[in-house]
Amino acid sequence: MSEAAENWTVLRLINWTKDYFARSGIDEPRLAAEVLLGHVLACPRVALYTQFDRIVEAEHLSGFRGLIRQAVDGEPIAYLIGRKDFYSLAIKVTPDVLIPRHETELLVDAVLDYARSRGGEPLRLWDVCTGSGCVAVAAAKQYPTLTVLATDISEAALTVARENVKQHGLDRCVRVEQADLLTWPPPRDRQTPRPRHQNRFDIITSNPPYVTDAEMEQLPEPLKREPDSALRAGPDGLEFITRIIKDAPDHLKPNGLLAIEIGYKQAERVYDLLNEAGRYEDIRFVKDPAGIERVALAHTIAGLRQAPP
Repeated sequence: MSEAAENWTVLRLINWTKDYFARSGIDEPRLAAEVLLGHVLACPRVALYTQFDRIVEAEHLSGFRGLIRQAVDGEPIAYLIGRKDFYSLAIKVTPDVLIPRHETELLVDAVLDYARSRGGEPLRLWDVCTGSGCVAVAAAKQYPTLTVLATDISEAALTVARENVKQHGLDRCVRVEQADLLTWPPPRDRQTPRPRHQNRFDIITSNPPYVTDAEMEQLPEPLKREPDSALRAGPDGLEFITRIIKDAPDHLKPNGLLAIEIGYKQAERVYDLLNEAGRYEDIRFVKDPAGIERVALAHTIAGLRQAPP
């Protein structure tokens, strides 16, 4: 982009940046260009389509140029603008949390499908490895009688999750707490009277780390900027999924739903883990738009004696 004194219209900037991003290997280059320009001009991306002839002032042009450089250097677009759309909601993100992705919306779909199967009754959800809180927030927004516990081991991530809960007016129905997977409340608190929200849950959702150590080395640069702890899951990528599958039945009601996002080519092994646990039925997988089995679903066996939580 030339520094020369010339008129850069919105449309010209979008087209130039789109081509530059495409040559630089950035995904969805036109969308990325529009998102960044809308951010700089403080207007919704779709509003740019009514302003194609608008001349962008030098101050905004300078800020836009800086964002372009950072994007080409590998900084994720969502971190540059501080938010990501998820289930039609603006979710705040920082480098402390994984950036919400469209395939994770399948977890919210699973919650809503299960809720409809229960006739719309009040339900209780535990979202494990909540990160930005995107699943907890979207599910609570879509299902007003849902009560949610959202947990993560990262206190920095929980700060972001709490801000998203507050931003969307969900303080009364979404509780955010620190926990290592399904160990909540902490052992030191278990001798105190158990609060009502600690009764068994109808649904447990999780988008845990599931990238293998080998895959971590091959990730594109923008993904490498996201928290390693939210991605890496040991040699086979199943370190956290295995623990969740083992412990979830102790926290779910009979016929409760477990919904876990999984990685590429992990479905067969995850099926085996669920089947070998001996406490699940109706095991199935949901494919993402790319045809990848992305979410594992299973119900706790009705009538099976559950271990005390």
